[in-house]
Amino acid sequence: MRYRVKSNRFYFIVAFLVLILLSVLFWPRKIEHAILIESDGKRSTFFVGDKRVKYKTGNIDFEKFSVINFKRNIFKCYGFTKVDPMQERVMSKAEDQYDLEISGPKSLNKEAHYYQIDPKGNINYSAPSKLIVGKNNVRIYKNKKDQLTTFIMTPVDYSTIRVGISTTDFKDLYHKNIDINAKSSLKVYSKRENYSTSIPENTALHIEFVDKKIKLTINGLSREFSNRLYIEGEGLELASVKRKSDNSMIPVYNGVLEITPASDKSALLMINEVNLENYLAKVVPSEMPASSALEALKAQSIAARTYAISDMLANRFAKHGFHVDDSQNSQVYNNIEEQTRATEAVNATKGLIATYKGSPIDAKYYSTSAGTGANYGEIYFKADGSSDNKPYLSYSSYISGTFTMPSSEEEWLDFYKRKDIVAVDSSYDLFRWKVTYPTEALTKNLNKTLKNTHSRKKDFMTIKVDKKEVDSLPELKNLKDIKVLKRGEAGNVVTINFIFENAEVQLSGDGNIRPSIKCSEEYGEETITLYDSKNKARPNFGSLPSSFFAVEKEENAFIIYGGGFGHGVGMSQYGAIEMGKKGEKYDTILNTFYKGIDIETIY
Repeated sequence: MRYRVKSNRFYFIVAFLVLILLSVLFWPRKIEHAILIESDGKRSTFFVGDKRVKYKTGNIDFEKFSVINFKRNIFKCYGFTKVDPMQERVMSKAEDQYDLEISGPKSLNKEAHYYQIDPKGNINYSAPSKLIVGKNNVRIYKNKKDQLTTFIMTPVDYSTIRVGISTTDFKDLYHKNIDINAKSSLKVYSKRENYSTSIPENTALHIEFVDKKIKLTINGLSREFSNRLYIEGEGLELASVKRKSDNSMIPVYNGVLEITPASDKSALLMINEVNLENYLAKVVPSEMPASSALEALKAQSIAARTYAISDMLANRFAKHGFHVDDSQNSQVYNNIEEQTRATEAVNATKGLIATYKGSPIDAKYYSTSAGTGANYGEIYFKADGSSDNKPYLSYSSYISGTFTMPSSEEEWLDFYKRKDIVAVDSSYDLFRWKVTYPTEALTKNLNKTLKNTHSRKKDFMTIKVDKKEVDSLPELKNLKDIKVLKRGEAGNVVTINFIFENAEVQLSGDGNIRPSIKCSEEYGEETITLYDSKNKARPNFGSLPSSFFAVEKEENAFIIYGGGFGHGVGMSQYGAIEMGKKGEKYDTILNTFYKGIDIETIY
């Protein structure tokens, strides 16, 4: 009996193991959103997630890069069904959802996969950062839970750009009211709400944010829209916004003005989707005088085009749905009228960008150098000091002849005092500058500016009271001294120490140091005058022109001697202008300021 029980138990275990084996061999496994790469009639290669796999499929009749669901066991694959894509644009991106142009906001699968088809027709696993908002180069696939799961991107068409339009004085991006005058006939439509109408020229459109909706009024008749509204045409005069330094210009736009509710701000966002070359025709004269040499304007056109493409690829403004904005946060756009000479330069360089090892460079530029160009990583860095590696944005000297760079604070002070130095852009007013700040006024200034910086960028600030680090910023009393603790290779101040009667405040970073010393009555409570290299007085200039400076202490004041205007990384615009005057070609100009680059065409 005992033997029989053991025997039965043995057979039971064997049967159970056989059942498990058969399950492994024959039980179907579901494969979802596999991307067909190639098939030879017997076996097929797929992307499944981030892995390339090969299965026995027999002859399957699907196009290359089709997205397929099927079942498989150890012997075969079967039950193939093709998944149909959503053919629409991603208009904005949040962490957990994307806003699609027609379907609206859709949840994003936490395990979404992205693929890129390159110009040679090869497919590779990619990343969400490569998906550019507002482009028609993506096929989107949902899972059974209606979540966005698979994205296949084809090569990008760079010929259009989406620009966030600011209010008057570039105050912000949120418009309470929008007034548009039609200089020619135009079209108004809503894709989600299936609405379209044509508007004759000389018609006024008034748009406002009302109860979380877009309210459009034309000739006294109003209609409300819950979603994105498009206004398309040439000569779209934006009467509710003023441009130029004196607000004397009403900007005119071409292409599409796209209006979206920004409910969290009780306002409207406005985006101009426009041909990239048309955009540049309104950027270049806003960034460089149109009277400049044509080769300099060509260099500026290529730099501006590259900057725009680089920003587009960076997805900086993806949550808002545009690629660049129209202010100094990106490039100033449509702040003065188009200029024939600037447009000529844009047209002559159509499609050309600067690249480094095949990728668009971060084409930073600024007004005037102090005689040197800064390393990218010594201007743009994180609180821990780390930075991206951009070898083409590295230290350069633009000083003529043999010159030994300073090695002490005394030598740097002498360097910034000198007006006789000859450099590529030394003829320009802000090549050298000087500002005298009474101690009491500078103490008041720093109390305000350092408080602002502490609230925004406290990681770049170290506060010491009685030689011990503290978190909170006290009321600062009687500025005693200013010490430069660290300089970049080009001479820019990287870290500075403000020594007060009751505390020390160390501050790092160009974007923090320059705004900390305001040449402004608003902050110092008395008129602060900056003098340029021509001894021209510039009262209430604003922030320091650059972080290329040295400080001289007097009994009741601090004198700051400095040079240049801007961050100092990349191309000096006035340097480019001077090189253009001397007959240098645009490629020589660009290679002077960006190391080891190539000039390539994107279309």
